[in-house]
Amino acid sequence: MTIDRDPTLQNLFDVAKQDLAGDAFVAQLMSRIDSLRRRSIIGWIFVALVAVPCAWFLTAPLTDAVYLTTQILPESLIEVDDRWLAQLLSPVNSIAGLVALGFLGLRMAYRTIFS
Repeated sequence: MTIDRDPTLQNLFDVAKQDLAGDAFVAQLMSRIDSLRRRSIIGWIFVALVAVPCAWFLTAPLTDAVYLTTQILPESLIEVDDRWLAQLLSPVNSIAGLVALGFLGLRMAYRTIFS
């Protein structure tokens, strides 16, 4: 290492040594923060004004869809005459069991392909 300094690098450090006006900087920063906060509040109010009516209009169809789903999923795929055997096979002898096995198969395929 030499004691000689690169003049370009020295000029760069000299420019960076300028003092900042503390009060002006803080005032400008606080005004920016206030404007960003106001903009954020206005944005969230707009989102709420749009989301509340949409949620209100979608409540009835979503409730109906959930009701129909709860009626369809427990249906048996194959009718079993024996009550005990029907109870034992109910987790896999229903549409819900078929859907669950399908999701497990997709998950296993995804992990096999992308792992």
